[in-house]
Amino acid sequence: MAWQAREIISLLRWQRHDFLNHLQVISGYLQLKKNDRALAYLRQVIDQLEQIGRIMHLQEPALALTALARIEGAVARGISLEMKISTRMENLALEPGTARALWEAAWDLALALAGDGNTLRVELTSEAEGYRLLFYTPVPATLPAGVADTLADLTRRQELPFTWQPETGKLSLIFKSR
Repeated sequence: MAWQAREIISLLRWQRHDFLNHLQVISGYLQLKKNDRALAYLRQVIDQLEQIGRIMHLQEPALALTALARIEGAVARGISLEMKISTRMENLALEPGTARALWEAAWDLALALAGDGNTLRVELTSEAEGYRLLFYTPVPATLPAGVADTLADLTRRQELPFTWQPETGKLSLIFKSR
């Protein structure tokens, strides 16, 4: 998928709106002289922005843009994201198009599993065999049978470890590194 200017503008609008909203919340706390709450909220926002920054520093830009678009969609659906990104995926052993197809399918499946208004934890870590992308939701949505078939087929063709446990709300796959 080639990124078009309208898609990138949509992401920038979302980030601008989100940033202004955070500033308004902090301003409100300060006006009410709730400095401790303003500081706690500010720390939370800083942590979120640091995680978004880590996503933007992924070695493959298409993965970063895809993740940002999925995050925008999650926020619009009221899904609360808890992210822990601890790698840039510098030595990805997959072709960019293949990596992007896997990445998109994993995000889409995880967001479906989370359901509207729930929490989704996202972790991207470096391990000996590659880069583990883990999604977890404590209250998984009920999904129709076969919803994971596309991702299962993609991972099987690439011989990548893939774990799908819809009843426990976990999805994990490993992108091979060089």
